[in-house]
Amino acid sequence: MKRWVLRENDANIDLMTKTLGVSPILCEILANRGLRSKNTAVQFLNPLRDYLLALDNMAGVTDAVDIIRDGVDNGKRFCIFGDYDVDGVSGTVILHKGLAGLGADITHYIPHREKEGYGLNMAAVENIAGSGCNIFITVDNGIASVAEVARAIELGMAVIIIDHHEPPFVEEDEKRYEVLPPANAIVNAKQADCGYPFKELSAAGVSYKFVRHLYGRLEKEFNLDNELLIFAAIATFCDVVDLVGENRILAKNGLRLLNKAETGATNIGLNALVKARNLEYNDIDDFAIGFILGPCINASGRLSSADLAVELFLTDDEARAVELASQLVLLNDERKALCAKYVDETIVGLDMTALDDVLVIFVPDIHESIAGIVAGRVKEHTYRPTIVFSDAHGVAKGSARSIEGYNVFEALQKNKDLFTRFGGHAMAAGITMPIENIDELRQRLNSNSGLTTDDFNPIIYGEKELKLDEITFELATQIAALSPFGKANKEPIFFTKGIFTEKAEIVGQSGQTLRLTLRTDNGRKITAIAFKAVDNFVQLLNKNYNEKIAKGFVSGRLVNLNIKLDIAYNIRINTYKGNSSLQLVIIDFT
Repeated sequence: MKRWVLRENDANIDLMTKTLGVSPILCEILANRGLRSKNTAVQFLNPLRDYLLALDNMAGVTDAVDIIRDGVDNGKRFCIFGDYDVDGVSGTVILHKGLAGLGADITHYIPHREKEGYGLNMAAVENIAGSGCNIFITVDNGIASVAEVARAIELGMAVIIIDHHEPPFVEEDEKRYEVLPPANAIVNAKQADCGYPFKELSAAGVSYKFVRHLYGRLEKEFNLDNELLIFAAIATFCDVVDLVGENRILAKNGLRLLNKAETGATNIGLNALVKARNLEYNDIDDFAIGFILGPCINASGRLSSADLAVELFLTDDEARAVELASQLVLLNDERKALCAKYVDETIVGLDMTALDDVLVIFVPDIHESIAGIVAGRVKEHTYRPTIVFSDAHGVAKGSARSIEGYNVFEALQKNKDLFTRFGGHAMAAGITMPIENIDELRQRLNSNSGLTTDDFNPIIYGEKELKLDEITFELATQIAALSPFGKANKEPIFFTKGIFTEKAEIVGQSGQTLRLTLRTDNGRKITAIAFKAVDNFVQLLNKNYNEKIAKGFVSGRLVNLNIKLDIAYNIRINTYKGNSSLQLVIIDFT
């Protein structure tokens, strides 16, 4: 049962309305996000690149610049050690292109997910040092690799860590002490001694800002700005970081650039992937990045090697780009089929009447690369923190996905004695450990989870309770200006109670999409769409009316019954064949 909760604020909405020149409803939304001053609200509504913060006070930046400057000037060999997800791939591409643009002798290395696992490993460090690398840069990893970094330095390499993950720590006398690798420079805003105010950049976001800063310090023209910003935006969407502050600036501007063919097509590989997925410039949005392009990039690292994606975005050969893009699409199709199989099997195997607070699930034959996706789907289905483990050649490799109010990183950190490798953040983590420790981990996590029954009921946060007569096309336009939506900037949801529903009909191929005709107090009609809602709607009508009415109303045979609903919904503009109209998208109803 979902809980409906109205957000609250104590802002002076009348003053905000007068100052900003927008509707009181939009001001309520801004105030609910803590954007109460004129400057913060204006920057949120108009997130210009000029508002990006200077990077000077991010810990490690000055040392990293000096190392790179010396390396470029003296012809030293660089190697970027990336990661196999969208953030790691994008960060690798940004750093590779950025340093190559300065004339650096550069190569990159992406670990194989199945053969090497996440992050640095000793064999890779040895091989990279043996290849003649002088300057070793990690991106989207490295902050927890104490022994591996020490070995890299011992082998004569200067090490720069560019990361955004939480640094590991130990607790003594109720105090936390960071355990950082002995790198020559660590560029990560989440270090305790870092004064950089915005802590939520993706690794690619940090990489983009670092390259931008580097070019400025070296007094070089940053003619790669637009191209690299697009990759920072893609990673910002796909790594599900907070879409506020600098992340909003990167996401909004990168998306705008991507949709301009003349700039979006500057990267031959990205252009090939856009075409391979049958997307059109000017129509690419956060959904297209997060659910169409991003999964193809991720699929290379899941089922093959993420080197395919990096090569795609680094190549200048159009024919090779088309070939690589096609491979990524095929790998993603394979990934989707595997996910559907294991999600269904895992959910069917759950006893929904006796779920643990924290689900720790061992699926021996699952491909370790999709364990995180399955964990996420199980979490959505049960609304429980979920960890799915696979048997990776006799070792348990797991991916954790969490819910609001449960910091899975901290919970796992307290049990790190069970793990051989571990890293992540509040909402997701990766774990490697002996298979025989799985039951012990399950017992420990559930013995003191701190979760209550209420925590297992998802909360729908509403911005405001509206009358349908307050909903206008102008309001929908103003709400659309708050996009792109995502973590920490959810698409605004509103509540309306006791609304008359004149007509219902089933639309779409799934047989589960409902289109409703709603009537306002003054007789105006508004169309609403509810996805995956037919069964729940029929159950509601059966409960409040009877089966005959339920079947007749949903089939469209019965109309004008004045059925009343309480609805939670988004307000959107629906554009079809050049015509735009107001539309509500129903999230929940009672």
